[in-house]
Amino acid sequence: MLLLDITTFDPKNTIELFKRWEQVENTVFPDGLKIINQWFDAGGGRVITLFDVETVKDYLAYNLPFTDLCQIDVFPVIEAKDFKNSTVYQIERLSRPDNSQ
Repeated sequence: MLLLDITTFDPKNTIELFKRWEQVENTVFPDGLKIINQWFDAGGGRVITLFDVETVKDYLAYNLPFTDLCQIDVFPVIEAKDFKNSTVYQIERLSRPDNSQ
């Protein structure tokens, strides 16, 4: 499952946040968690991360150490082509008179 995480933090917490981030990065990640990519807002105060996780528990295990320093918004996401294919399938399925498979 892909999760898009937007972490917002007060710039006064930057040093403490980076120290903690380094500690977390030096520990073993949960087996079911992979960081696909990570971006920093050029203006500061925000980090955007795309995770691939097996379960939400894997995501929580990674992010819990940061919750006192930042606000974390997380959204499940899918690739545009997958969304399109799923939507087309559902529209076609629902347009059948008997709603059959």
